[in-house]
Amino acid sequence: MTRQMPMSRRTLLLSALAAACPLPALAAGKPETQNYGAEDLDIYRAASPRGAVIYVRGGSWRRGSRKAVDAKPDWVNSMSLDFVSIDYPTLPKTPVTGQIKAVRQAMDWCFANVAKPDRTVVMGHSAGAHLVAMAALTGWRPQPAGVIVNDSGAVDLITLARAHQGHLPFGTASVFKDRNQWGALSPTYNLAQNLPPILAITSGAHGHATAMSNFVTNARSKGADAALFDGSNYRHAEVNRTLGTGKIPDLERAVAGFVTKALQR
Repeated sequence: MTRQMPMSRRTLLLSALAAACPLPALAAGKPETQNYGAEDLDIYRAASPRGAVIYVRGGSWRRGSRKAVDAKPDWVNSMSLDFVSIDYPTLPKTPVTGQIKAVRQAMDWCFANVAKPDRTVVMGHSAGAHLVAMAALTGWRPQPAGVIVNDSGAVDLITLARAHQGHLPFGTASVFKDRNQWGALSPTYNLAQNLPPILAITSGAHGHATAMSNFVTNARSKGADAALFDGSNYRHAEVNRTLGTGKIPDLERAVAGFVTKALQR
């Protein structure tokens, strides 16, 4: 019989921390890494691609990695689409306006090197959803075939603040300190005309449903085909990390159906 050595206090502590704060799952396949100018991006190639999905991750505009893609690359590849995950410069070095420009730069690079705009859907989560909405829906050209805005209260900072007694929630408040800029940095109030189709996804995060609903209402007033997925029964991270795992089938059907329809236009 093999005798097991007792675990040290340090080992027990590290084990407990690992269980409480697991690292985000990474894609199994090795991507192709390219530099688009401001930062790097990873391309997960499909066998016979008919288009692409560009993914912009969250991280409160301060942190995060393009490597944190969970099951999304394999899931998107299964639809015969390339999956592109981008990095972008973060705070405090680069302000939000600079991040928007970097995301747009990445989109334009992908339009030229991966798939044409009418064969590309752009998707962002949390801070990434805010950046995607600003970079794809406020007048930049060319437009992608579709835009997925996955759960960001920052799409409407003014409405989000109302839901929090006039103040932005912690994290967002430290980024958008100047109230006079809330309107200018909210996609809701800067939407262009003739927008591509939009799928907005909301979670149960406080204030997000109201902000996202107002965003969709304004997009529709601009003539956009904009749909809102009610994910109020799910957590903020859950509506992103579960994509491709089968854990929220109705959300996956909504996303896959939206992508398919957008690329058939």
